[in-house]
Amino acid sequence: MRPPEELDTVDWAALTHAYGSAEDVPDLIRALYSADPEQVDEALSELFSCVLHQGSVYPATIEAVPFLAHAAAHVRAKRDWLLMMLADMTDRGASPSAVERAVSARVAAVLPDLLPFLDDPARAVRRAAVRLTTAADEAARPAVVEHLIRRYEDDPVVEVRADALTALALLDADRAAVEARERAALDSGMPALRYVAALLAAERSGPPYAPAMVRILAEAGADPDPGEDDFPFPALGTSERRVREVLDADPGTAVTVARHWIAEGDLGGRGSFQADQIACTWRSREVDAVALLTEALPHQRDPQRLALCLEGVARWISHVRRPDSTLLTTLLAHTGSEERRVAAAAQLALGRAGDARVLTVTATPTPAALTVLAARTGDLDHQRRALRDPSPQHLDELLATLTPGAVTHLLPELKEQLRTRGVPLLARYFGTWGVHDAELLDLLARASDGTDVYLAVTAAVARARLSGDARPALGLLERLLGAGRDLPWHLAEAGRLAGAGTPLLPLVEELSRGAGSAWTTMSAAAAHWRITRDPERAVPILAEIAGPSPVGLNALQALAETGTAPEDLRPALRHWAYSPRRLLATTWPPAIPNPDDELRDAALRLLG
Repeated sequence: MRPPEELDTVDWAALTHAYGSAEDVPDLIRALYSADPEQVDEALSELFSCVLHQGSVYPATIEAVPFLAHAAAHVRAKRDWLLMMLADMTDRGASPSAVERAVSARVAAVLPDLLPFLDDPARAVRRAAVRLTTAADEAARPAVVEHLIRRYEDDPVVEVRADALTALALLDADRAAVEARERAALDSGMPALRYVAALLAAERSGPPYAPAMVRILAEAGADPDPGEDDFPFPALGTSERRVREVLDADPGTAVTVARHWIAEGDLGGRGSFQADQIACTWRSREVDAVALLTEALPHQRDPQRLALCLEGVARWISHVRRPDSTLLTTLLAHTGSEERRVAAAAQLALGRAGDARVLTVTATPTPAALTVLAARTGDLDHQRRALRDPSPQHLDELLATLTPGAVTHLLPELKEQLRTRGVPLLARYFGTWGVHDAELLDLLARASDGTDVYLAVTAAVARARLSGDARPALGLLERLLGAGRDLPWHLAEAGRLAGAGTPLLPLVEELSRGAGSAWTTMSAAAAHWRITRDPERAVPILAEIAGPSPVGLNALQALAETGTAPEDLRPALRHWAYSPRRLLATTWPPAIPNPDDELRDAALRLLG
């Protein structure tokens, strides 16, 4: 350890941290010793940000370690956080860099001086010190293990004993002793100890988990006590993250555990969060998620948690063929809540369920509820009402469901939206619907001359498709593509011109050569196919990019349009089509339709 009096012996200006020169580090470390709590907090926050920025370490971090260790020994008010900062510096993964190895070596060197804090009176300090012990090098491990065994056997706080059990699993070379301790802990009368022992066993075994492990995770995990000092273990993370990873690996276990947690009162929203996570992680589990969230609703006492639970129901209820009448009644009861977020979530869920009672139970249904109800039911009156004031976030859901007959009936409302709101998405749909109306053509012409570039190009292309005169759209697109900005958007519109976009092919072909971003290359290849209907150039490019990512999904959908899949892509297609686990992460807020569902559908089309 090094005291602050030695700070000036280091050439900090020659070192770097996350924001450049480390010349500010000495003052930040000195501020840790201040009598002013706010100054200490601010200095600690700045140090986390610059020498351990989002888990990354730097040359300045190496030199800071012994000074931070001295501060941990002398700044009692923030000792737990300083110990955890040092512990976090050693979480480096499988292939550490030279700087990362040097930092870990420095932390290991100061560890012996900090081991006494395993006996600190403060629970949080002892928990942080336990985590720091995982930085021990080979030479120090035997002594560290002895300290941890005493903590495991004698600590008066069961959470500290459980932490020691985890650290011993990471450090103790005697695997037989480790497993014997864990077996004994599984039979302990202390739920927190049983919970961590079951978590360690589940992490070691992987799914499918032993029924006894699942039972302990369900029973002991319903009300764990991580407290505010649920610090992460280096290389493992917090206990909450670790149990989520275990449950995310096995949907059956996740359903069982979430159901028990909910039945025990859904403390901290743990069960309802896990219910939502099941549908986010696994395909075809939306019905399970809605059932669990329905069971969780009566347990919600906090308006914020109630709103979160209702929003989860709204996310997945459209996947339920016949929503439970009890659930619908519960949703109705919440539509008039004085808590705006609660009422909005309940109304959105009813709308997604196609329950028209959302229009009668409240005087002013939200635009979101009206829009999704109209999309779900296809009722012309609902569609007309929704289009008077649609929800921008849900408008695509409604427009995608409109039939040609509905568009004819709703043309006045649709034109009014284009006139007053100028939504590019709506202009694009007009081109798809093929509506022939003189006033509409005039509206599109005016929009194509406006200052909103996105609206201008979509309106120009829509007008070209409706009128047969592509010259204005071609001129605009040639200029925009030549400017080199927002290329994926403009290339998508060029593709919508189909054969009329032939004059743009030289530009499109140049952009498909892969010199730009993956989005530009993909969009150019897709546009080339849509203009020429010749798969020879587009298919290899799209197949190379296709996959479970946003740009890969767009490439796969364009590839599905061609109906052509290279033979060497078929194994990947089968994986994308039939994986029980979601491969494309659910966006937040979740998009409708779910991107992973679209990935699966496009892969199935190509396999079909």
